[in-house]
Amino acid sequence: MSDTCVAVAAHGYYCFDVLVQALEGGSAPVWTAPGTGCHVPLFVSWYTAPHGRTDAKRLRGCIGTFAPQPLPDGLARYALQAALHDQRFPPIRRAECDTLVCTVSFLSPMEACRDAWDWDVGVHGVYVTWVGPQGAKLTATFLPEVAPAQGWDKRATIDHALRKAGWRGDITEAMRSEATRRR
Repeated sequence: MSDTCVAVAAHGYYCFDVLVQALEGGSAPVWTAPGTGCHVPLFVSWYTAPHGRTDAKRLRGCIGTFAPQPLPDGLARYALQAALHDQRFPPIRRAECDTLVCTVSFLSPMEACRDAWDWDVGVHGVYVTWVGPQGAKLTATFLPEVAPAQGWDKRATIDHALRKAGWRGDITEAMRSEATRRR
């Protein structure tokens, strides 16, 4: 990844412009952020921050991809996906925009973990894959900032990833060990 492919505040501002234009039926905003032509894996996260209090922000939508996306088109696409199509939340409405915070994460290539504990909270994001008893493949991702923001250690993060992936049963040490992790 080159220096021009580092996520900066301007990328989040662009996501806001894309969302507002889409909600108001306007045309696509002009791209002025750095990185034109870069292809990066990315995630766009929307949070509500009542009264601008970022210490009290709550997730409102987050969607991304590990497949490199071209800037600015991929960023615009995932800004709208995260705002309007995250199945965990109703679509964001125009009236909410004044209470939103947007973060953009450009990912570096992921690597396999040697075991369940071969990653560092706050340094690495985690991607967990586990095959359930009926053969269903369950997957979940947490960006590096999620675990420390939630106060989770490694074990809690893996457990929350399995829950996020859809597992509703008991979580055992064997499951934690069997899950494939990338950081």
